[in-house]
Amino acid sequence: MTTKHVAVMQDGAIDELISVMLLASMDDVSMFYIDILNADCIAYPTYQVTQKMLKMIGQEVDLVFISNARGWNPFPWTYRQYSMMVNLFPMINDYQADVVVPPPVAPPYCVDKLNAAKAADSDFKVTFVVLSPLTDMAEIVAGLENPADIIESIIWMGGVYSDDPNVLPVGNIDTGIAPGANPNAEWNAYWDPYAVDTVLKSGVPFYMFPLNVTNSVLLTPEIIRQYFLSESSSYPMLDLASQMYATVAFEAGFSFWDSVTTAYVDRPDLFSIETKLMSINTEIDPLKQGTIKLDPNGYPVQVATSINVQGFYTYLVDQLKTLPVAGWPPGN
Repeated sequence: MTTKHVAVMQDGAIDELISVMLLASMDDVSMFYIDILNADCIAYPTYQVTQKMLKMIGQEVDLVFISNARGWNPFPWTYRQYSMMVNLFPMINDYQADVVVPPPVAPPYCVDKLNAAKAADSDFKVTFVVLSPLTDMAEIVAGLENPADIIESIIWMGGVYSDDPNVLPVGNIDTGIAPGANPNAEWNAYWDPYAVDTVLKSGVPFYMFPLNVTNSVLLTPEIIRQYFLSESSSYPMLDLASQMYATVAFEAGFSFWDSVTTAYVDRPDLFSIETKLMSINTEIDPLKQGTIKLDPNGYPVQVATSINVQGFYTYLVDQLKTLPVAGWPPGN
């Protein structure tokens, strides 16, 4: 079985933390590094809880970094609190109560790692799973001499579009919480639309998992009861995931945005993918920037257009059940 090297970029929402565990459950995946953006999270507790969860499953990963990236349109503070909650879960702290958090670093650390890996193995390639804004990804493709020679593909949870060029898409920006923002954009695109533009132009194979598809995979109390709770007491990582998802499942509008995107690494058969030409609005006007549209003069994007929803739920639960938690329960 060929090992697939995967780098993860995440910003600490509940489903993103679970996505790191989902990648860890995949037999043929080796995590190259994990990058944390201070975007839809607070980076400090996100770093801590990421390390604690890796410790739980026996993965001593020293390749977790906090990025110094800054966004054009920051997430509202209201959205960013969940990693603080999870970082206090007793189940996680039983394994590692404290984690020293290093200062943030700039993207060149990844460029250096990529170049070193390629120099050591001419066949080396890495897949980027980006569950956050594309700011660091843009810095990386700009910093590599031939990004397509090292980057296998970029798999991004982000964006929303309309199939009708005369109709604007419906994004996920609540203008009541973020007044003056663009309601036709998706947050990972809106945080840094210029980075999206850079990545689209890079020539690296780019897979987009937009709200058009991810919003169809709902995260609700009913879904947790149906798929997670019946066996959670027998599988500690499934139990932890159930507790984490319960912190957001009561809020309307949540979906498995990030774990759906991550599942593509292991189960592309769950999805339909179509090539579409796309561009993003980078006007300075905050009511316009971040809107993604179909554009005959745009760049080719591999867009997820449908998903086997029931197949995904079953896959996610089955994968979480496979994760061993060393010494469970704690003290054994």
